[in-house]
Amino acid sequence: MSRVQMSRRQFLATGGAVACACCACRGVYGAVVAAPATDLQPALVAACGIYCGACPALVASLKAKTHSDLKCLGCWSPKKPPSYAPKCAVRKCAKLKKVQSCGECKSYPCKLLPPLFNDKPKYGLREKYLNAVRDQGLEPWLAGQKKRWTCEKCGKSFGYGDKQCPACGGKVLTDAEEFAEFKQKKT
Repeated sequence: MSRVQMSRRQFLATGGAVACACCACRGVYGAVVAAPATDLQPALVAACGIYCGACPALVASLKAKTHSDLKCLGCWSPKKPPSYAPKCAVRKCAKLKKVQSCGECKSYPCKLLPPLFNDKPKYGLREKYLNAVRDQGLEPWLAGQKKRWTCEKCGKSFGYGDKQCPACGGKVLTDAEEFAEFKQKKT
């Protein structure tokens, strides 16, 4: 069988999927399998430190059946950012400084951020998450967040506000528990 040569860009445009004769899709080796029809590539980090992959608005949008059902695909999404994104001073600043996360900025922490750190777990964890981006780097932090927001029991994702895994009902580390632990260590 001959191999089909394609550029990295072409491969990634297919969702990185290549079929072979032995798999269930019964494709021909080298034949390109189309990317999912949804074409949704969410931006999983907000400049202010929220992990968008655990945000209820993004999770709901990934399950949307129609375009009008989309709420948000992440703060950096060109397709469907949150409605407040164009007015967000933190996002504007990060864009100007060419960073995805304020944790990557040389000026972090700055005066824009402390007002965003509050007692609601999703928002209170921003400081912890930005510190982790600063200390670890964005890519390792994102990998850690994906693992953190995945149920150990069934491997499905869960999000902010979930008290148990929505897929299997298993115990998960809630955002409230993580935030309480962070506040305790901070004092």
